[in-house]
Amino acid sequence: MIEGRAAVKNDGARFQALDGWRGVCALLVVCFHAPVTGFAETSGLIRHAFLFVDFFFVLSGFVITHAFFEKLRESRDFGRFFLFRLFRVYPLHLFMLVLYVGFELALLLTRGPGSAFEGGTSVPALVYNLLMVQSLGFLDTLSWNYPSWSISAEVVAYACFGLVMVTVPRLIVPLAGLAVIVGLPIIAVVHGGIDVSSNLGWLRCVAGFAVGVILRRVVWRDEARRQSQSHALSWSLAELAAMVLVVVFVVLVGGTVLSVAAPLVFGLALYVFAHEGGIVSQGLKSRPFAFLGLISYSIYMTHAFVIDRFHNVVSAIGRMTGQELFFTAAYQRELIATPGWLGSLILLAIIVATLLFSAITWRFVEQPGMALGRRLLARSNQGAGSSGTPQAA
Repeated sequence: MIEGRAAVKNDGARFQALDGWRGVCALLVVCFHAPVTGFAETSGLIRHAFLFVDFFFVLSGFVITHAFFEKLRESRDFGRFFLFRLFRVYPLHLFMLVLYVGFELALLLTRGPGSAFEGGTSVPALVYNLLMVQSLGFLDTLSWNYPSWSISAEVVAYACFGLVMVTVPRLIVPLAGLAVIVGLPIIAVVHGGIDVSSNLGWLRCVAGFAVGVILRRVVWRDEARRQSQSHALSWSLAELAAMVLVVVFVVLVGGTVLSVAAPLVFGLALYVFAHEGGIVSQGLKSRPFAFLGLISYSIYMTHAFVIDRFHNVVSAIGRMTGQELFFTAAYQRELIATPGWLGSLILLAIIVATLLFSAITWRFVEQPGMALGRRLLARSNQGAGSSGTPQAA
């Protein structure tokens, strides 16, 4: 999903433009969650930016299929694949939970019982988060590091993909199609839109992931990507059209039942940009966007903690001054009561703080976590080899 670099091809190349888009979408989600006035309050694109989580789901299905389809079909090693993916997402998830628990403990020590480990930060909710099952309907609300519901859903998608690949790989596309044509209507009927998380979040992810699987196995052609380089004008127009489609869809449809079509819309945009044939793709491959893509998983997983701390600071200022510094917006979101221009400055501060924190967690949490996973898998391979068991590919 939102886990850093977009894809590693069998020949070592990456979909660099999709890396860039991953970073941009992560920042849009940050803007959506930021409780500020100004641009983030008035922009329909930001108010409906929860839809960009579905872009992550589609992208995840596309790149996981791209990177692991042949390997899994040959090795049939579900355990290795699943542990590899788990070590990609779990270390940072666990680190953020530790930070949240530390903050709750501080509240408990300073304010006493009843001020901590309540509601979304309850002990039972912590257990569900540790087990990464918070998207499976055990809770009726978001909890702890609330964006992590989508990582929980990603783990479900990884498991489904891996199990199909090691048992009936020929059915991967039909089963993916079934997930789309059944999953999206169920969400539409039950919820009236695609904005589900702690209840049907897993189904939302599986449906989006399935769109990515279908794109890679049915539609994608590697030779088309190579040929696109010689048709820069055509692909530039296609990229601009895809961007307009996404923006119009998010702004006009994001709050309606038609939002369940988001995986299909994002799938089309992803297909266009995966070719990297136009001028927008070239910009997305530049160093600033590459950096955003690199730390995008950290951006996604750390921004809620950063926003919560900004909320704490404003609340403390309100208590010291005796003023109520929050208000409830028309669409039922609590915002910091500031002029629009100041709200935009606070948003900028939140983004900068998130980027700095994310660069740190990428370096000191994500990378060591992935390295640990590789070492453990390498040791398991050595053990299997010494015992006479064939090693997994």
